[in-house]
Amino acid sequence: MPLIYKDILYFKFDNLMQYQSAITHFVSSRIGCWDDEDFTIGLNGYLDNKIVLRNREYLATKFGFKAADFVFAEQVHGVKVEVVTPMQKGKGAFSKNDALQHSDAWITNYPGICLVAQAADCVPILFYDPVNNAIGAAHAGWKGTVNRIAANVVKSMISEYGTNPANLLVGIGPSAGPCCYEVGDDVASVVNKEFPQKYDLLLYYPDREKPVLDLWRANLYALLEVGVPVGNIELAGLCTICNNHVFFSARCGDRGRFGGAIMLNVLGQN
Repeated sequence: MPLIYKDILYFKFDNLMQYQSAITHFVSSRIGCWDDEDFTIGLNGYLDNKIVLRNREYLATKFGFKAADFVFAEQVHGVKVEVVTPMQKGKGAFSKNDALQHSDAWITNYPGICLVAQAADCVPILFYDPVNNAIGAAHAGWKGTVNRIAANVVKSMISEYGTNPANLLVGIGPSAGPCCYEVGDDVASVVNKEFPQKYDLLLYYPDREKPVLDLWRANLYALLEVGVPVGNIELAGLCTICNNHVFFSARCGDRGRFGGAIMLNVLGQN
């Protein structure tokens, strides 16, 4: 996952970079202009809305589109996948009040719509079907992960766009990693119920009292179960807790948000 610093620090997935003429994608960080370490894109009251909107505007301009092309959602730690059309373009871009409601994943085959999954320890996941020219994005916290929101996106893309999972490219972004994401007995019991212990998603370290959940492999397995080839799935492998100087982390006390974003380019763009 290449790290790029051009005024701001952002990341891209190698597998998606093969299609730069067709799609625009990025994973933002907390490092913004003028060495700003609070480059948040979340309208959650952490910073003044004017600052956040300036950050969003800067990101859009940086990647060659308009802030009005963004689509943001409420993100409720569920598994609902919403089909986004031009009617929803700009939802949540300038105000939290009109963000998409009750969804944590979004798909579209319309160009010029930038889907954004906000995160600060949860997993942002990006999807691209190069055959049918369709995209998706998902916000996968532990609840969404164990309830297989990633698989729901694939199933929705199959239903809506005729996607063949064998052609789908997926990027699993930075999040709380298998080194640091401690969970309690309540979460562990749900994980063991939804994923047999053979998956070995709960890791036990001698220096930690609680088990650590591997969100990355959980999402990977969910994708494999619905037919996405392992070679088509790229793991960022970046823990937001270990790399709190680069990404916002709720576990580290941050209220800022970074995001994974993907958009089908308008013909002739980029």
